[in-house]
Amino acid sequence: MSETFTIRREGMTVELLLHQLYGVEGRSLLAQTLLDNPGLSELGAYLPLGTVIAVPDKPVKNAFAERRVVSLFGA
Repeated sequence: MSETFTIRREGMTVELLLHQLYGVEGRSLLAQTLLDNPGLSELGAYLPLGTVIAVPDKPVKNAFAERRVVSLFGA
């Protein structure tokens, strides 16, 4: 379930909001946030005060995701 946030300070961008909420992983939610908020990209880089934004939930990490392992010792 997504949350809504109202912009209350100047200089706020969508990327900055996502970063403050979710850290570096917030970047992965930028496209979904823009899709969920039609017309948001037309407001410009800096969001006007009072803009209401629906932010999607942070995706759950798969603890069993396959990762490539690199060995420094050639084995």
